[in-house]
Amino acid sequence: MRVVRLTVGVLALSMLLFGLAACGGDDESEEPAEATQAPAAEGVATEEPDTVAEPQATDVPEGEEASSSIDACALVIKEEAEAALGASVSEPTREDTPPIAACSYETADFDSVSVSVLTYDDSDQAEEGFQMAIDINDYPEVPGIGDRAYDARPGFGLTVLKGRYELEVDVSLEGGDADFETAKNLAATAVGRLP
Repeated sequence: MRVVRLTVGVLALSMLLFGLAACGGDDESEEPAEATQAPAAEGVATEEPDTVAEPQATDVPEGEEASSSIDACALVIKEEAEAALGASVSEPTREDTPPIAACSYETADFDSVSVSVLTYDDSDQAEEGFQMAIDINDYPEVPGIGDRAYDARPGFGLTVLKGRYELEVDVSLEGGDADFETAKNLAATAVGRLP
């Protein structure tokens, strides 16, 4: 699913760059400014990059939060990361690019806890994406967490499906099974905090 996340980010960035490129072009400085202002007023060119991410928010059933409102750092808080790593961590590093929200904590020795959430339009789409990752990568399923979960090691950590959310928790401390067990414990807590 990291490939899907990267693809969504690359698509959004490409559309943004395309939109910026479409605004420039002439040697005359006056005309490009007018071309930029007109689509902004009409909501055509400047809104196009946002339109890619916004369907998650606009297609959300009533009562559910929009994808941009997920705070990955609230799913695993700083104190929990410190307890898991056995050391103080720096302030969290956030990376929010809807439909993905991510948060990571790191010690002075570069041990880390990272959490990311991919928000789908609905639970059916989330289930399809989750199953596709298992089928393509032959990931083993992990029972007892969320709706479903799989072990994405060695490249990633534990990925959990809950409703329309796909949560990934990765711990880098001792390596191997100890880190994975720590990730499972943090994921169990984090899943309970999803909307």
